[in-house]
Amino acid sequence: MNEPTPPRLSVSGPDAILLAWITAAITNAITIARSFRLPPRLLTRVLHHAFDTGHFLALGLAGAGLMGLYVRFGHTRRRSSAAVFVVLSLALGALVLPSDLATAAERHASGQAAWVEPALLVLAVGLLALTVPLAVLLGRLAARPYLRWLALAAACALLSANPVLLQGDYAGARLFVAFAAAALFAAALAGAALPARLVPFVARLRPLRTPFLAVASLAAAASLVVAPRPTVALALQSPTGSLLPPFLGPLHEDAIVDDAPIPPEMAPWFTDRKDAPPVPPSAPPVLPTHPVVFLFSIDCLRNDLLASGKYDEKLPTLAALRREGVYFRNARSPGAQTVYSLSALFAGTYFSQQYWTPSTGDVHGLWPENDPTPRFPELLRAKGVTTVTFAGAPWLVNRYGIVRGFSEETFVRPVGNHFTLAKHLVDATLRRLVATRGEPLFLYIHFLDAHAPYDLAGSSGPELDRYLGELALVDAEISRIVRMVGASPLVDRTAFVVTSDHGEAFGEHGQYRHANSLYDELLRVPVLVQAKGLTPRVVDEPVTLVDLGPTILDLFGAATPGTFLGQSLVPFLRGESPTLTRPLLAETRMKRALVLRDGTKVTVDDRSRTLELYDLTSDPGEMRSLADDPTRLVPPLSLLRRFLATHTLRREGYVIPYRR
Repeated sequence: MNEPTPPRLSVSGPDAILLAWITAAITNAITIARSFRLPPRLLTRVLHHAFDTGHFLALGLAGAGLMGLYVRFGHTRRRSSAAVFVVLSLALGALVLPSDLATAAERHASGQAAWVEPALLVLAVGLLALTVPLAVLLGRLAARPYLRWLALAAACALLSANPVLLQGDYAGARLFVAFAAAALFAAALAGAALPARLVPFVARLRPLRTPFLAVASLAAAASLVVAPRPTVALALQSPTGSLLPPFLGPLHEDAIVDDAPIPPEMAPWFTDRKDAPPVPPSAPPVLPTHPVVFLFSIDCLRNDLLASGKYDEKLPTLAALRREGVYFRNARSPGAQTVYSLSALFAGTYFSQQYWTPSTGDVHGLWPENDPTPRFPELLRAKGVTTVTFAGAPWLVNRYGIVRGFSEETFVRPVGNHFTLAKHLVDATLRRLVATRGEPLFLYIHFLDAHAPYDLAGSSGPELDRYLGELALVDAEISRIVRMVGASPLVDRTAFVVTSDHGEAFGEHGQYRHANSLYDELLRVPVLVQAKGLTPRVVDEPVTLVDLGPTILDLFGAATPGTFLGQSLVPFLRGESPTLTRPLLAETRMKRALVLRDGTKVTVDDRSRTLELYDLTSDPGEMRSLADDPTRLVPPLSLLRRFLATHTLRREGYVIPYRR
């Protein structure tokens, strides 16, 4: 007599969707554990995973619920239901993808204008949005023995690769990749028959289905409604974080009241300075009559390369300037992008104070060419100083407002590269110096050689070594100028000021290159001042590139406008040790950071709605955010907000064009 055939159980559509997102949650949890350097606090680790899992459960429950409605009401009208599904996918794409595409266009344009033709934008959004319906179709085609397992493996691989391949604020694209992977997984799994040996086990679990869904729904709702503490929110916004925080951030605005008092010594910097009187030059002067001042900024030069002394043999000229001059080893850039930091250096004001508009010139993009703030070379020129620049990029001339006021400007056209190499800039500089006589002279060069992909000094070896090789090329070219000046009558009245626009990341905080963050591997830059008669010293006072305009004006005996938010460093060159009171601000994309004299650093990201707070004295690597402690967070955060509220430019119809 034949035994009765056990009942056949198969995976329903709603269950397949829920299992797909549970698999995504497990995959992401493994990715987080393996790839992301979590803070050392156990509670932060636990909450990070809890919120992450809750977000995936929310997506799974929502998808399962919609599928349940389809099974109940729409399965007899498959064509119309499919059309509705495609329309919903396109609508979601139109909602979350345009920002990502604008970001991609902007970054592809190397920080120039972020514009996309409307027709191209619609086409790109449509193609990306249709990946989810396409994944469903492929999953249904693979819903058969053997092929099904290949589809499930492909979906898991895509879920694992998603946070690694799509980094850098592409939240909408990451969301759609995850949707496509989950759709492929669910479509391939739906209808699969359970092995006979699992049927009794699944039957015993059926009574737990309702309690599980109730608990999962509560956990998912809590993860969406409850605002995570700042350290957890920061972890969730990491490249290996969850999918939903970039879209939930605006719902979790902090309720911190900006009522912390402003320290009395800082109060003058928290008022509108448009009518502030000029600051007279300090006395006595440190340079003879008719000084010659060279300002060299080196792209991507990190401060720690000079501070450690480890690379002195590779960078002998910079090392010599450090040893023989005044080295400000606690200097920071006002931005993590060249355009922002140099515009702040020359204008004495920050990016958010300046007026940026689309260019009418040959170089597309947003530039401060219509910003009325005076640049310090304009003030030197008005005082009778010859101001000279040799530009390695077409936007580093008077026309575009980053620099302005040069009586002589020369764009040295690049040869075989998209920017001009240091050798050609220095060749032009040496020819110009031959004609220099007794007039006061200010000469500026920005060297762009040390820039990704780090292949100018060789294309083999680790990135850090290739980067150092490019810096060595710049070092050798600066040496040519130093040697020529040293052998000429100019030497007695010459000062060299060397700095950088920003640093460069090589894996710190999981990031590479620059522009994406305001951590100190990008903000800490060297400031070196060397001149005959200066006593070599190392200065620990926190300084900023915004101080260099007042410093160079002071070297020429010129007053600094009251609108400038920096302070002269010349007293340090005389051997004094004054206390500087202005705050140090830095901006990049939609992030702003404030650094105080005691080493407190607070960072606000208005895009992700995250807060970070570090004590740089005890934690120079910025690995342990203290933002969960409101007692420590409120005072510096209040100062940052008040400073921005005081100095941010406001014009009718003008929105500060923070890059993404």
